[in-house]
Amino acid sequence: MAYEIDYIPVGDGERSGDAIALRFGGFLGLPGGQIVMVIDGGFKDSGELLVNHIRDCYKTDYVDLVISTHPDADHASGLSVVLEQLRVGGLLMHKPWNHAAEIKGLFKDGRITHSGLEAKMEKSLQNASDLETMANRKGVPIIEPFQGVTGFGDALHILGPSREYYESLLPLFRGIPEPLKALQDLLGTAKRAVEGAMRWVEDHLHIDLLNDDDDGTSAENNTSTIILFSLDGDKLLFTGDAGKTALLAAADYAESRGISLAGLQFLDVPHHGSKRNLSSRVLNRINATTAFISAPKTSPKHPAKKVTNALQKYGANVYVTRGSNLLYSKPAVRGWISAQAEQFHLHIEE
Repeated sequence: MAYEIDYIPVGDGERSGDAIALRFGGFLGLPGGQIVMVIDGGFKDSGELLVNHIRDCYKTDYVDLVISTHPDADHASGLSVVLEQLRVGGLLMHKPWNHAAEIKGLFKDGRITHSGLEAKMEKSLQNASDLETMANRKGVPIIEPFQGVTGFGDALHILGPSREYYESLLPLFRGIPEPLKALQDLLGTAKRAVEGAMRWVEDHLHIDLLNDDDDGTSAENNTSTIILFSLDGDKLLFTGDAGKTALLAAADYAESRGISLAGLQFLDVPHHGSKRNLSSRVLNRINATTAFISAPKTSPKHPAKKVTNALQKYGANVYVTRGSNLLYSKPAVRGWISAQAEQFHLHIEE
Protein backbone atom coordinates (compact mmCIF):
# COMPACT_ATOMS: atom_id res chain seq x y z
CA MET A 1 0.00 0.00 0.00
CA ALA A 2 1.33 3.40 -0.94
CA TYR A 3 1.40 6.13 1.69
CA GLU A 4 2.62 9.69 2.01
CA ILE A 5 3.23 11.93 5.03
CA ASP A 6 3.62 15.69 4.62
CA TYR A 7 4.77 18.06 7.38
CA ILE A 8 3.79 21.68 6.84
CA PRO A 9 6.08 24.21 8.60
CA VAL A 10 4.56 25.98 11.59
CA GLY A 11 5.67 29.25 13.18
CA ASP A 12 9.04 30.81 13.89
CA GLY A 13 11.08 31.71 16.95
CA GLU A 14 9.26 30.10 19.86
CA ARG A 15 5.99 29.82 17.89
CA SER A 16 6.02 26.18 16.88
CA GLY A 17 3.32 23.61 16.30
CA ASP A 18 2.25 20.60 14.25
CA ALA A 19 0.44 20.51 10.91
CA ILE A 20 0.50 17.13 9.19
CA ALA A 21 -1.31 15.77 6.15
CA LEU A 22 -1.14 12.13 5.13
CA ARG A 23 -2.77 9.80 2.66
CA PHE A 24 -2.63 6.10 1.91
CA GLY A 25 -4.27 3.68 -0.49
CA GLY A 26 -4.73 3.92 -4.25
CA PHE A 27 -3.40 7.36 -5.06
CA LEU A 28 -0.71 6.04 -7.42
CA GLY A 29 -3.11 4.20 -9.70
CA LEU A 30 -3.34 1.24 -7.33
CA PRO A 31 -6.70 -0.42 -6.65
CA GLY A 32 -9.01 1.50 -4.31
CA GLY A 33 -9.25 5.18 -3.55
CA GLN A 34 -7.00 7.29 -1.38
CA ILE A 35 -7.66 7.91 2.30
CA VAL A 36 -6.73 11.47 3.35
CA MET A 37 -6.14 12.56 6.95
CA VAL A 38 -4.95 15.63 8.83
CA ILE A 39 -3.20 15.38 12.20
CA ASP A 40 -3.22 18.80 13.90
CA GLY A 41 -3.32 22.08 12.02
CA GLY A 42 -0.86 24.46 13.66
CA PHE A 43 -2.01 28.06 13.74
CA LYS A 44 -4.53 29.64 11.33
CA ASP A 45 -1.95 30.29 8.59
CA SER A 46 -0.76 26.67 8.84
CA GLY A 47 -4.35 25.57 8.31
CA GLU A 48 -4.44 27.58 5.08
CA LEU A 49 -1.23 25.87 3.90
CA LEU A 50 -2.70 22.46 4.73
CA VAL A 51 -5.85 23.19 2.72
CA ASN A 52 -3.81 24.35 -0.28
CA HIS A 53 -1.53 21.32 -0.06
CA ILE A 54 -4.43 18.86 0.01
CA ARG A 55 -6.09 20.55 -2.94
CA ASP A 56 -2.92 20.96 -5.02
CA CYS A 57 -0.98 17.77 -4.22
CA TYR A 58 -3.70 15.31 -3.21
CA LYS A 59 -6.12 16.66 -5.86
CA THR A 60 -9.13 16.54 -3.57
CA ASP A 61 -11.26 18.70 -1.31
CA TYR A 62 -12.29 15.76 0.89
CA VAL A 63 -10.54 14.71 4.11
CA ASP A 64 -11.65 11.37 5.53
CA LEU A 65 -10.51 12.14 9.06
CA VAL A 66 -9.19 15.13 11.00
CA ILE A 67 -7.38 14.43 14.29
CA SER A 68 -6.79 17.02 16.99
CA THR A 69 -4.20 15.45 19.29
CA HIS A 70 -4.71 17.98 22.12
CA PRO A 71 -6.25 21.43 22.63
CA ASP A 72 -3.16 23.69 22.52
CA ALA A 73 -3.50 26.56 20.03
CA ASP A 74 -0.35 25.60 18.10
CA HIS A 75 -2.00 22.29 17.17
CA ALA A 76 -5.72 23.00 17.11
CA SER A 77 -6.20 26.52 15.69
CA GLY A 78 -5.54 25.64 12.05
CA LEU A 79 -7.98 22.74 12.10
CA SER A 80 -10.89 25.16 12.07
CA VAL A 81 -9.64 26.33 8.66
CA VAL A 82 -9.57 22.73 7.42
CA LEU A 83 -13.13 22.11 8.61
CA GLU A 84 -14.33 25.40 7.15
CA GLN A 85 -12.78 25.04 3.70
CA LEU A 86 -12.77 21.29 3.02
CA ARG A 87 -15.34 18.50 3.24
CA VAL A 88 -14.52 16.35 6.26
CA GLY A 89 -15.78 12.85 7.02
CA GLY A 90 -15.02 12.73 10.74
CA LEU A 91 -13.18 14.43 13.60
CA LEU A 92 -11.23 12.78 16.41
CA MET A 93 -10.85 15.17 19.34
CA HIS A 94 -11.15 15.14 23.08
CA LYS A 95 -13.89 17.21 24.70
CA PRO A 96 -12.62 17.90 28.23
CA TRP A 97 -15.82 19.65 29.31
CA ASN A 98 -17.77 16.44 28.73
CA HIS A 99 -15.83 14.89 31.63
CA ALA A 100 -16.74 17.58 34.18
CA ALA A 101 -19.12 15.31 36.08
CA GLU A 102 -16.45 12.62 36.53
CA ILE A 103 -13.77 14.99 37.86
CA LYS A 104 -15.67 17.68 39.80
CA GLY A 105 -14.73 16.04 43.11
CA LEU A 106 -11.00 16.57 42.45
CA PHE A 107 -10.95 20.32 43.14
CA LYS A 108 -10.17 22.25 46.30
CA ASP A 109 -13.46 24.16 46.16
CA GLY A 110 -16.02 21.50 46.95
CA ARG A 111 -18.86 23.84 45.98
CA ILE A 112 -18.04 23.78 42.28
CA THR A 113 -20.86 22.40 40.17
CA HIS A 114 -20.80 20.18 37.11
CA SER A 115 -22.16 22.97 34.89
CA GLY A 116 -19.83 25.59 36.37
CA LEU A 117 -16.78 23.42 35.78
CA GLU A 118 -17.91 22.61 32.25
CA ALA A 119 -18.25 26.33 31.43
CA LYS A 120 -14.80 27.14 32.85
CA MET A 121 -13.18 24.36 30.83
CA GLU A 122 -14.80 25.45 27.59
CA LYS A 123 -13.68 29.04 28.17
CA SER A 124 -10.08 28.08 29.02
CA LEU A 125 -9.88 25.76 25.99
CA GLN A 126 -11.50 28.09 23.49
CA ASN A 127 -9.72 26.71 20.41
CA ALA A 128 -10.98 23.20 21.08
CA SER A 129 -14.45 24.46 21.96
CA ASP A 130 -14.62 26.44 18.71
CA LEU A 131 -13.53 23.36 16.79
CA GLU A 132 -16.33 21.30 18.30
CA THR A 133 -18.85 24.06 17.51
CA MET A 134 -17.73 24.21 13.89
CA ALA A 135 -17.84 20.42 13.49
CA ASN A 136 -21.39 20.37 14.85
CA ARG A 137 -22.40 23.18 12.53
CA LYS A 138 -20.94 21.38 9.52
CA GLY A 139 -22.44 18.03 10.51
CA VAL A 140 -19.04 16.38 11.05
CA PRO A 141 -19.28 13.47 13.53
CA ILE A 142 -16.92 13.63 16.53
CA ILE A 143 -15.36 10.68 18.34
CA GLU A 144 -13.14 11.03 21.40
CA PRO A 145 -9.87 9.21 20.60
CA PHE A 146 -9.28 7.01 23.62
CA GLN A 147 -7.03 3.98 23.80
CA GLY A 148 -8.40 1.10 21.75
CA VAL A 149 -10.28 3.09 19.10
CA THR A 150 -9.54 1.67 15.64
CA GLY A 151 -10.57 2.49 12.10
CA PHE A 152 -10.02 2.01 8.37
CA GLY A 153 -9.76 -1.74 8.62
CA ASP A 154 -7.48 -1.45 11.67
CA ALA A 155 -5.00 0.65 9.70
CA LEU A 156 -5.48 3.23 12.47
CA HIS A 157 -5.18 2.31 16.15
CA ILE A 158 -5.27 4.78 19.06
CA LEU A 159 -2.67 3.70 21.64
CA GLY A 160 -3.30 6.45 24.17
CA PRO A 161 -4.47 8.00 26.32
CA SER A 162 -6.80 5.72 28.22
CA ARG A 163 -9.96 7.38 29.52
CA GLU A 164 -8.78 6.88 33.11
CA TYR A 165 -5.37 8.49 32.52
CA TYR A 166 -6.99 11.33 30.57
CA GLU A 167 -9.44 12.18 33.34
CA SER A 168 -6.67 12.04 35.96
CA LEU A 169 -4.88 14.86 34.11
CA LEU A 170 -7.85 17.17 33.52
CA PRO A 171 -7.77 18.81 36.99
CA LEU A 172 -4.17 19.90 36.25
CA PHE A 173 -5.10 21.84 33.10
CA ARG A 174 -4.38 25.57 33.09
CA GLY A 175 -7.20 28.06 33.63
CA ILE A 176 -9.57 25.93 35.68
CA PRO A 177 -10.21 25.82 39.46
CA GLU A 178 -7.46 24.85 41.91
CA PRO A 179 -7.13 21.07 42.28
CA LEU A 180 -6.79 19.13 45.51
CA LYS A 181 -3.41 19.36 47.25
CA ALA A 182 -2.40 15.83 46.28
CA LEU A 183 -2.78 16.76 42.62
CA GLN A 184 -0.95 20.08 43.16
CA ASP A 185 1.94 18.13 44.65
CA LEU A 186 2.00 15.92 41.58
CA LEU A 187 2.18 18.98 39.34
CA GLY A 188 4.91 20.51 41.51
CA THR A 189 7.03 17.38 41.10
CA ALA A 190 6.74 17.68 37.32
CA LYS A 191 7.74 21.36 37.40
CA ARG A 192 10.77 20.71 39.59
CA ALA A 193 11.99 18.08 37.17
CA VAL A 194 12.61 20.68 34.45
CA GLU A 195 14.23 23.45 36.48
CA GLY A 196 17.92 24.36 36.20
CA ALA A 197 20.28 26.33 33.99
CA MET A 198 21.40 24.90 30.66
CA ARG A 199 24.89 23.45 30.50
CA TRP A 200 26.67 21.94 27.50
CA VAL A 201 28.48 18.61 27.53
CA GLU A 202 30.29 16.42 25.03
CA ASP A 203 28.33 13.61 23.42
CA HIS A 204 29.45 10.38 21.75
CA LEU A 205 27.65 7.65 19.84
CA HIS A 206 28.53 4.97 22.39
CA ILE A 207 27.02 6.72 25.44
CA ASP A 208 23.43 7.56 26.38
CA LEU A 209 22.88 11.00 27.91
CA LEU A 210 19.09 11.03 28.02
CA ASN A 211 17.76 10.76 31.55
CA ASP A 212 14.76 9.08 33.11
CA ASP A 213 13.83 11.89 35.50
CA ASP A 214 10.25 12.60 36.49
CA ASP A 215 7.97 13.60 33.64
CA GLY A 216 8.08 17.41 33.24
CA THR A 217 5.46 17.49 30.48
CA SER A 218 2.32 19.57 31.07
CA ALA A 219 -1.00 17.86 31.73
CA GLU A 220 -2.39 19.19 28.45
CA ASN A 221 0.51 17.71 26.47
CA ASN A 222 0.32 14.35 28.22
CA THR A 223 -3.30 14.01 27.08
CA SER A 224 -2.08 13.97 23.45
CA THR A 225 -3.61 11.32 21.25
CA ILE A 226 -0.99 8.72 20.27
CA ILE A 227 -1.80 7.16 16.90
CA LEU A 228 -0.37 4.08 15.24
CA PHE A 229 -0.85 3.41 11.52
CA SER A 230 -0.18 -0.12 10.26
CA LEU A 231 0.09 -0.15 6.47
CA ASP A 232 1.17 -3.38 4.77
CA GLY A 233 3.60 -4.23 7.55
CA ASP A 234 4.93 -0.69 8.00
CA LYS A 235 4.27 0.97 11.36
CA LEU A 236 4.00 4.76 11.63
CA LEU A 237 3.59 6.41 15.05
CA PHE A 238 2.32 9.95 15.73
CA THR A 239 2.69 11.34 19.24
CA GLY A 240 1.47 14.98 19.40
CA ASP A 241 3.16 16.51 22.46
CA ALA A 242 2.98 13.37 24.63
CA GLY A 243 5.48 13.06 27.46
CA LYS A 244 7.39 10.13 28.95
CA THR A 245 4.53 8.83 31.09
CA ALA A 246 2.03 8.89 28.25
CA LEU A 247 4.44 7.28 25.79
CA LEU A 248 5.36 4.45 28.15
CA ALA A 249 1.67 3.81 28.85
CA ALA A 250 1.06 3.62 25.10
CA ALA A 251 3.93 1.16 24.73
CA ASP A 252 2.47 -0.96 27.55
CA TYR A 253 -0.92 -1.01 25.85
CA ALA A 254 0.61 -1.85 22.46
CA GLU A 255 2.57 -4.76 23.93
CA SER A 256 -0.59 -6.05 25.62
CA ARG A 257 -2.04 -6.28 22.10
CA GLY A 258 1.03 -8.01 20.70
CA ILE A 259 2.33 -4.86 18.98
CA SER A 260 5.99 -3.90 19.29
CA LEU A 261 6.90 -0.22 18.84
CA ALA A 262 10.58 -0.98 18.33
CA GLY A 263 11.84 -0.75 14.75
CA LEU A 264 9.03 1.48 13.46
CA GLN A 265 9.37 2.73 9.92
CA PHE A 266 8.37 6.26 10.98
CA LEU A 267 8.20 8.23 14.25
CA ASP A 268 6.64 11.64 14.75
CA VAL A 269 8.86 13.03 17.53
CA PRO A 270 6.81 14.59 20.35
CA HIS A 271 6.71 18.27 21.28
CA HIS A 272 9.01 19.61 18.56
CA GLY A 273 11.99 17.63 19.84
CA SER A 274 11.84 18.87 23.44
CA LYS A 275 14.21 17.14 25.85
CA ARG A 276 11.35 16.88 28.38
CA ASN A 277 9.42 14.30 26.38
CA LEU A 278 11.86 11.46 25.66
CA SER A 279 14.03 9.26 27.85
CA SER A 280 16.21 6.19 27.49
CA ARG A 281 13.34 4.07 28.80
CA VAL A 282 11.07 5.43 26.08
CA LEU A 283 13.55 5.01 23.23
CA ASN A 284 14.38 1.47 24.31
CA ARG A 285 10.75 0.63 23.53
CA ILE A 286 9.76 3.20 20.89
CA ASN A 287 12.24 3.76 18.08
CA ALA A 288 12.26 4.07 14.30
CA THR A 289 14.45 4.18 11.23
CA THR A 290 13.05 7.61 10.24
CA ALA A 291 12.04 10.39 12.64
CA PHE A 292 10.42 13.72 11.74
CA ILE A 293 10.39 16.79 13.98
CA SER A 294 8.16 19.82 13.48
CA ALA A 295 10.17 22.78 14.80
CA PRO A 296 10.40 26.51 13.99
CA LYS A 297 13.04 27.91 11.66
CA THR A 298 14.97 29.59 14.46
CA SER A 299 14.67 28.28 18.00
CA PRO A 300 17.35 27.87 20.69
CA LYS A 301 15.71 24.79 22.21
CA HIS A 302 13.54 23.03 19.59
CA PRO A 303 14.69 20.52 18.68
CA ALA A 304 17.08 19.76 21.52
CA LYS A 305 20.41 18.48 20.24
CA LYS A 306 20.29 15.90 23.02
CA VAL A 307 17.12 14.50 21.44
CA THR A 308 18.28 14.44 17.81
CA ASN A 309 21.51 12.73 18.89
CA ALA A 310 19.61 10.17 20.99
CA LEU A 311 17.27 9.33 18.12
CA GLN A 312 20.30 8.66 15.91
CA LYS A 313 21.84 6.42 18.57
CA TYR A 314 18.66 4.35 18.47
CA GLY A 315 18.87 3.96 14.69
CA ALA A 316 16.91 6.88 13.21
CA ASN A 317 17.62 9.26 10.39
CA VAL A 318 16.27 12.53 11.82
CA TYR A 319 14.69 15.34 9.79
CA VAL A 320 13.53 18.74 11.06
CA THR A 321 11.12 21.13 9.30
CA ARG A 322 12.79 24.46 10.27
CA GLY A 323 10.52 26.43 7.96
CA SER A 324 10.38 23.87 5.14
CA ASN A 325 8.00 21.12 4.08
CA LEU A 326 9.05 17.57 4.84
CA LEU A 327 7.83 14.54 2.89
CA TYR A 328 8.08 10.85 3.76
CA SER A 329 6.51 8.40 1.33
CA LYS A 330 6.47 4.84 0.08
CA PRO A 331 7.18 4.65 -2.77
CA ALA A 332 8.90 7.97 -3.48
CA VAL A 333 6.51 10.51 -5.01
CA ARG A 334 6.59 13.98 -6.54
CA GLY A 335 10.37 14.06 -7.06
CA TRP A 336 10.96 16.67 -4.37
CA ILE A 337 14.53 17.44 -3.41
CA SER A 338 15.59 15.15 -0.58
CA ALA A 339 15.87 16.79 2.84
CA GLN A 340 19.17 16.68 4.67
CA ALA A 341 19.24 14.47 7.74
CA GLU A 342 20.22 16.06 11.03
CA GLN A 343 23.92 15.78 11.81
CA PHE A 344 25.28 14.30 15.04
CA HIS A 345 26.19 17.10 17.45
CA LEU A 346 29.43 16.90 19.41
CA HIS A 347 28.14 19.17 22.16
CA ILE A 348 24.60 18.97 23.56
CA GLU A 349 22.45 20.46 26.32
CA GLU A 350 22.89 18.55 29.57
